[in-house]
Amino acid sequence: MNLRIGGVPFSIKGELDDGFSEGLKGLFARRYLPDVEESSGEPRVVVERFKGSEFRVFSAAYDHLGRDEYKIESEVPSAYGNEAPVFFTLQAAARAGAKEGRMFITDSVGVVSPSGKAVLFVGYPHTGKSTMSALALASGMPVLSTENTVVEAREDGLYIVGGTNVLVYDPRIEGIYGVKLPYDAETRSGYRIKDLEGDSERRKLLKRGVKIGLIIVLHAAFNCMEASFSRISGRKVRKTLWYFSTALIKGLDYYEPMPLHVPVNEEMNNNLRNFLHTASEHYSDKMFEAFGNHRAVFDRAMEIATSL
Repeated sequence: MNLRIGGVPFSIKGELDDGFSEGLKGLFARRYLPDVEESSGEPRVVVERFKGSEFRVFSAAYDHLGRDEYKIESEVPSAYGNEAPVFFTLQAAARAGAKEGRMFITDSVGVVSPSGKAVLFVGYPHTGKSTMSALALASGMPVLSTENTVVEAREDGLYIVGGTNVLVYDPRIEGIYGVKLPYDAETRSGYRIKDLEGDSERRKLLKRGVKIGLIIVLHAAFNCMEASFSRISGRKVRKTLWYFSTALIKGLDYYEPMPLHVPVNEEMNNNLRNFLHTASEHYSDKMFEAFGNHRAVFDRAMEIATSL
């Protein structure tokens, strides 16, 4: 089967008669894998799968004839039961994407502000990113990414060109912020799941790319009252985005039994430097750390984005 993940063409082959490749297109996988779709393009990543009771990568060849090739053993991907092949695929896609200048930004969500430009929220787990997405949807704003965001550097700034399309959010926002959203399913722990795959406006926006107007590093919580913003500039722009743009490649998003250590070649280094240079040049006055209440942070971020 040929898939495109975050714009990266994949070939999935081997022992697939039990639904392995279909598992990479399911709801759980798409929570982490950006823009999974069938493709007929020349693959940049080839994964040969063999059936096995435990996940392992037993062969990896990088940059062979312009592509990365892996041999893996695994059961079918599933939530709670066998999550490793999804995160391995995400790491493989992030490495291949970086070779083409498509940076996979981890722990991030992108929404389109009323100005028409995107606001990219980044932050560690449980700092409010999903709540930002839910607030955006409730306000009628397009949500471009819900967990991992694909970003390209262009001459005039950074553009969101892809992202995950499954939103998982805390239902407490309904009572706290008066937000009521239709949802498609629930997680085992009661979190709401909203599938954005069928959003045609979102697909249209991502096809041409949406310029990022503002970057927010989130530190939000339910029990805060107001919002406080602190500007990020210069070296700290590069330092902060270095983590979020390289974490997936470096295996900082842990999966069992242990993430791969993958090489970073000169082409990837050049693209990473260009990405960070573009970010520093264009966003030293458009990047903030935000602390406080989710609603206050969201409203203030939209005000800033509209004024830029």
